[in-house]
Amino acid sequence: MGRPINTVVRAQMAATGVQRRQAQNQLKRAAQATGRPLKEVAGSGLDCEILRLESLAATLGEGAKDATGPERSALIGDYTRVVEALRRMKSDRPDIDEAEGKMIPVDEADKVLAQRDNALIPLLKGMAKRLAPICANRPAADVETEVENEVGQIMRQVEAAM
Repeated sequence: MGRPINTVVRAQMAATGVQRRQAQNQLKRAAQATGRPLKEVAGSGLDCEILRLESLAATLGEGAKDATGPERSALIGDYTRVVEALRRMKSDRPDIDEAEGKMIPVDEADKVLAQRDNALIPLLKGMAKRLAPICANRPAADVETEVENEVGQIMRQVEAAM
């Protein structure tokens, strides 16, 4: 009957869609590429599986950087499959982007945009009045420099207001 399949190997099989022997080889190559053995993430559930896949993707990515020839191609293919599995898992947890800081609630985004607009609009409206006396009867290159300086100053003021 044989030995039961290791949970790490089983997870690798599920993540990459390969057979047991290929999954074992992938894990072995990843461990050799980093010079340290892979270990299981404690716990269970989707969060732990996502952490495990992120770790595996990082390991495969580092291994692919150092490898050459067909081995590199195999590692890149494995990396691509792991990243795709990770993307599918994260789509099963819609709140994960918010937890990772990649998304914010719409109300909060509206407040940030309104704050930026409140700082930016008056500065842009006053730009012509500030630049007109400075740029009168000057060459185009000087006017361009003054406009760039003014826009840079406005950007710094808006950044400070945020």
